[in-house]
Amino acid sequence: PLAGSTPTGRDGSSPVGFPLRCSRMAISIIPFIGLISFGVQYVYPAVESTGVLLKDKISHKDVTQWIVFWIICISMAVVENRVLFFLVDYVPLYLELKTLAFLWLVHPEYLGALWLWHQKLKAVHAEYDTAFYPLLLQCLGPFGKAPAAVEVEETTKEADKDN
Repeated sequence: PLAGSTPTGRDGSSPVGFPLRCSRMAISIIPFIGLISFGVQYVYPAVESTGVLLKDKISHKDVTQWIVFWIICISMAVVENRVLFFLVDYVPLYLELKTLAFLWLVHPEYLGALWLWHQKLKAVHAEYDTAFYPLLLQCLGPFGKAPAAVEVEETTKEADKDN
């Protein structure tokens, strides 16, 4: 061993003199996985979401895909930063697994967020939707009502049907 350093040093150092508390390093097999993960989790979805919003005719499928994705993404970011912050440093291949999960959520062939909504979350949400949606509209007051133009249009259509 080096002079002044023991395998069980009182200063918390390793046999070669490096402090053990600074030797944390994520085990990864893909170079620049942090950058790749950032692109998959934030950059690509932001570009796609913006593209959907700028379309002339927005499909319900696209809106559902990206709303559910962003809810999952933000929830994961909060949980990861507040609760699971130690995983990045101590769980081997954590960033690779996270990148694969987010890639599945956003990939145009799989649309994982859309699948999660229709297969798993929609039924759970339906209970709360029927219970709380009328209360939400009531709390919104005049903002919870249909726009006047839509009401006039519906009244005109009904009048045309009667004639």
